[in-house]
Amino acid sequence: MEETKHTSFGLKLIKVVSAILVPIIFLLLLAALFLKLSGLNPVDEAKNLIFRNNNNAVQQTTSADASQTAQLKTDNTAQRSTIKKLQSDKNKLTDQIAELKNQLKQAQSEANATNKQTKSQASLARQAVYAQTYKSMDPAKAAAIFNKLSVKQAAEYINLLDDKTKAAILENMDVTKAAALTPLLKANTTSTDSSSSAAATTSTTP
Repeated sequence: MEETKHTSFGLKLIKVVSAILVPIIFLLLLAALFLKLSGLNPVDEAKNLIFRNNNNAVQQTTSADASQTAQLKTDNTAQRSTIKKLQSDKNKLTDQIAELKNQLKQAQSEANATNKQTKSQASLARQAVYAQTYKSMDPAKAAAIFNKLSVKQAAEYINLLDDKTKAAILENMDVTKAAALTPLLKANTTSTDSSSSAAATTSTTP
């Protein structure tokens, strides 16, 4: 019973396969006959059809690869251009920073020079005030002040005065202090020249 079922199933399968394959084989034979009657070789045509499809696939792949390569080259060129631009911008910023640093140094140098000049002018003005003050004072009172100063301070202030005023103050100072101060005295050429000019002007005036 079971063998009968297997046999009937096998027959049915053979019938189904035959029903599918027989029309296909018939169509292939008919096509081959048609090609033969047309003067064409069915085998060559089948090869051309197969290889043509393969060539088309290869051409499409090659075309895709070429397109991808071209795109990569374009992207690479764009990236190089961007890198060059960034490098150029970096160089410009570096130059600007260096220029700003130089300007800052120059400004600091000018500020320092102006500051030194201001201090020098202030010092000269202060010295002029000291000189004029001691010159206008009574020599005895000025000598009393110098006696209370250290030798270094007394020398600093007395050297601001003209030689005549120095002598008048030294005459009224303590002998010991005057002796210690004497080696530190400096000639006041400006005051001497001014006194000489004033004397010359007075002598030439009728």
